[in-house]
Amino acid sequence: MPLLNVRNVAVDFPVLVRDGPTRRATLRAVDDVSFGIDENEIVAVVGESGCGKTTLARAVAGLSSPTSGSLFFAGEDVTAADGPSRRRTRRDIQMVFQDPFESLNPRKTVFQTLAQPLKIQKVVPASDLRREAAWLLEQVGLSPAAGYLDRYPHEFSGGQRQRICIARAIAVRPRLVVADEAVSALDISIRAQILQLFRKLKDEFSLSYMFITHDLGVVRSLCERVIVMYLGQIVEIGATEDVFRRPRHPYTAALLASSPLPDPTMRHTERTLLQGDVPSPISPPPGCRFHTRCPMVQDICRKTEPAMRKVGATGVSKCHFADQDVAWNKAVEQA
Repeated sequence: MPLLNVRNVAVDFPVLVRDGPTRRATLRAVDDVSFGIDENEIVAVVGESGCGKTTLARAVAGLSSPTSGSLFFAGEDVTAADGPSRRRTRRDIQMVFQDPFESLNPRKTVFQTLAQPLKIQKVVPASDLRREAAWLLEQVGLSPAAGYLDRYPHEFSGGQRQRICIARAIAVRPRLVVADEAVSALDISIRAQILQLFRKLKDEFSLSYMFITHDLGVVRSLCERVIVMYLGQIVEIGATEDVFRRPRHPYTAALLASSPLPDPTMRHTERTLLQGDVPSPISPPPGCRFHTRCPMVQDICRKTEPAMRKVGATGVSKCHFADQDVAWNKAVEQA
């Protein structure tokens, strides 16, 4: 049984549309999403800005409620939970945000920031709060902790602030950490250190991660599986190396082709960038949502929405031609 099981989750937002007379409409940011995360597993969620990654992350972390569908954590339906069950789930699922400065209260010292979740969840007695806060700082590489506890967020660098945010996330001993672009605001050298910290904490605390990112290099170096989202829907799920070596959806192939190469002596022999903008999630196109930009579009794509189909040993893809080798070779070449 997966630690986290997301079943047919949708998240809607009411909006006002002004393309003529003002009217009310519904923006479906996440549409019929299903996946699972196992114990001690790191799963990446990737896709363009606006595809629904952060909305999905907030729903998993309990910061927003799904419009429909269910979220099961350790076998319990947390969307229907209340009281003690919801409190326990909030302890088990913690989140690390993109901007560490925005996610820390500038009026609170590091000790106050770390002590708050410890007190709310009653992790340690009040007499042990300072000792526990110091221990948490040591775990994330801020040592000696005594030099950090009574300082404020503005006195730290971006990397140090993100370490404090990670310490706050692990303070209540969660089982799943949702990291929303947790390294994108950091310098490259600091980013590598924070990724190494995530690996270390995974082993020491038996953590699972849901890792939201744009950086495919991060995905390949850190994550065991990858979920690809487009316009609110999942279009591909697979083991990271399988997806990188042989993407089964043209959108995945395009994402991989757009990633810069680290070797200056290497060149893409052919690259066709995606044409056009992402359609509006208020009024998505019929059929396959990617057909307006797909390099291998056919008539069936414009008329019929593809179903999720199994590809390879463990992967799935939302494409009519995911299992056709000839079509896929063409798509990858053109992407």
